[in-house]
Amino acid sequence: MRERIPDGVYESLWSWVEASRSTKLPGHELQDVLYAEDTIRLDRAIGLDAHRHPNFDVDAATAEKAFVGVLPGGRYWVSDDGTIAVISTDNKLIWDVSMQYRLPRIRHPVFQKPDLPPVAYTADNVAVLTYVFYDNYYHWLAEVLARIHLLDRSGVRVDKYIFNDFGTAGFHAETLAALGIGEDRIIRSRNGMHLQAERLIVPSLEMYSLLPYVPNFPPKWAIRYLRSKLMDSDLAASSGSGGRERLYISRGDARLRNVANEAEVAEMLSSYGFKAVTLGRMTVAEQVRAFATAEAIVAPHGAGLANLVFCRPGTRLLEFYSPNYVNPLYWYLSNQVGVRYFYLIGQGDRLPIGSGAVDVGYRVESITVDIEELEAMLKRMGV
Repeated sequence: MRERIPDGVYESLWSWVEASRSTKLPGHELQDVLYAEDTIRLDRAIGLDAHRHPNFDVDAATAEKAFVGVLPGGRYWVSDDGTIAVISTDNKLIWDVSMQYRLPRIRHPVFQKPDLPPVAYTADNVAVLTYVFYDNYYHWLAEVLARIHLLDRSGVRVDKYIFNDFGTAGFHAETLAALGIGEDRIIRSRNGMHLQAERLIVPSLEMYSLLPYVPNFPPKWAIRYLRSKLMDSDLAASSGSGGRERLYISRGDARLRNVANEAEVAEMLSSYGFKAVTLGRMTVAEQVRAFATAEAIVAPHGAGLANLVFCRPGTRLLEFYSPNYVNPLYWYLSNQVGVRYFYLIGQGDRLPIGSGAVDVGYRVESITVDIEELEAMLKRMGV
């Protein structure tokens, strides 16, 4: 029997929570706010320019409240392009945890279908942890792994977790193993899938705005959870470095946003005691250890800087940018963990800056570092 498409839309998971509370649906009492909205003050980002780049010209940033939505008889459907749909008990699409990002005039694929395929039922409580950017290390830690904490704190029993079909290799498998989530508790999301659970359990998710791009940042509860689960308290001591490592994070293995003159940059940094490392060739445990024992880090903008979560307060970071992709995400994160933040914008023509919003179309550009400017920044850092 074919299933009808949703009859309408809840703009947010919180709208669903309020509706289920007002009608006293089963599980409505399990959906309290776990963490209130949180605003952090931002220390100044230090660059070479007399005037800060507009993307650093803010004083505070706010993370939304965090909670868990409980959907008795909720459904999970996947379109042919991999877009998911979380469908409530009263047959409405829950927009923010389905689309997961904002684009002007976008229409969900579920509304382009005459009907949906037959649904498969499970008596399990199933948590939804699929995410559109799951194959990016930063987004995996901040938007997928950290939200497991909300499930744990809610007290709702979780029998199975739905994750993207990421295979068994790399940082996905390693981090899930660290959290004790085995393959027997994982449901792999796949195109065409249509599942109804006894309870569909959905941790809240702050949507990304892509046009214009506005970065989110992991709140304090997420950072505490990631540190507690992925960072051994004896880690720094076991390295023998005493926390005096100087690291240059190479993107030599990346497909985009490489440092064009990396050989020259690495040679110059080596004279200051920096060791070049390629994070994509390291295990998560090795990355955690490297950042936990660093006193200074120089890196082009990239997902590997998610490991700032594991740095000690007082660590210094110098981040490289291309002229037209200045994403302040790791400035936000540095403020959360007590890292002293510096930035250097690479050589090349800069487009006129209006609103200061990040233009994601330029995220692929390589970075050419001015060596004299790099040396000047190292002196500012006190290296």
